[in-house]
Amino acid sequence: MYKKIIAFAAMALSAVPAFAADLVVQDPAYVHQEQTQSAFDWSGFYLGLQGGYTATHASYLSGSEQDLDGGSTGIYGGYNFQHGPFIFGIENDFNYNWKDGSDVSLKWDGSARGRLGYALDRTLIYGTGGVAAAGGEVDVPGVGKKDDILIGWTAGAGVERALTDNIVMRAEYRYDDFGGKDLGSALGDFEVNQQKVTLGTSVKF
Repeated sequence: MYKKIIAFAAMALSAVPAFAADLVVQDPAYVHQEQTQSAFDWSGFYLGLQGGYTATHASYLSGSEQDLDGGSTGIYGGYNFQHGPFIFGIENDFNYNWKDGSDVSLKWDGSARGRLGYALDRTLIYGTGGVAAAGGEVDVPGVGKKDDILIGWTAGAGVERALTDNIVMRAEYRYDDFGGKDLGSALGDFEVNQQKVTLGTSVKF
């Protein structure tokens, strides 16, 4: 009888480590911790190149209008802060525009913006907005020529995808409104707005 009890106790004790191991593996807190640690980290500096298509509308000479459509290339960079799945950041960009009208040109544009997004592991959906600037020029034969820096606002949205821990691709849409600029009695107010779609690739540091 005692031998059977001792044998049963030995079998029960030998099963405890395996049972305990099962408990550790199935612990929800442990599983949640593992999932949290495997999520992509969006925080930090990044620097990238972008290019795309821009549709620009300009008005001047108290009613004259002109559309300038063409490509653009540029650079962008910023810093992301992450709190759980929420991303907060700041970003600057500068672009050269490959478009000229018969009387109007917008050689470059840039912006300083804030970003707010939601991360789904390696995919980030975000909105952005801030201050925009552009270098505009009006040259009307027989009337006059004037170039100036235009200041306005920009807003848009985009999506990013981390291909690796350091390479991130994006697609973004933005609307820029550079307001009106008085270029003098000959040329009148110069008003410009544009819509821009860009694709970019950045390196995350």
